[in-house]
Amino acid sequence: MSSCEESFWRMIALTGQAMRSFADKRLRGYDLTVEQLQLLKQLAVDNGLTQSILCRISDKSPANITRILDRLEKKRRIVRRPNPEDRRSSLVFLTAEGERLRAEVINLFEGLRAELVQGIPDDRQQVAIGVLRAITENISKMADKKFK
Repeated sequence: MSSCEESFWRMIALTGQAMRSFADKRLRGYDLTVEQLQLLKQLAVDNGLTQSILCRISDKSPANITRILDRLEKKRRIVRRPNPEDRRSSLVFLTAEGERLRAEVINLFEGLRAELVQGIPDDRQQVAIGVLRAITENISKMADKKFK
């Protein structure tokens, strides 16, 4: 691997770690994790999903989703209700408190997002987006080939 490639992959890893650490620190004040926020965002779009659908959407195991939902329910940010179409499952709904918190945190991150790219011209941002999208597509193609 050339030093340019190594530096490229290292910067992707370091940037991901820095973003995750930054998000974790900001969310701590809201008693929220990145995973919990992702579920709140999904429920704001599609309220009343089953846990199995949330597993698929979030690419998390059923045990992991159950744990995250248990914590959100304990904090009164979501509520589970029986599924009228399948009594073995429940539907997950965002509460008013969950929606209020989601909106507040999303507004905070929208403001921070602008600061993160401050001084980077739009054309350079678009190049970076294109490169990352191409890498993601390549990963997807490789995964499809390998697991068929």
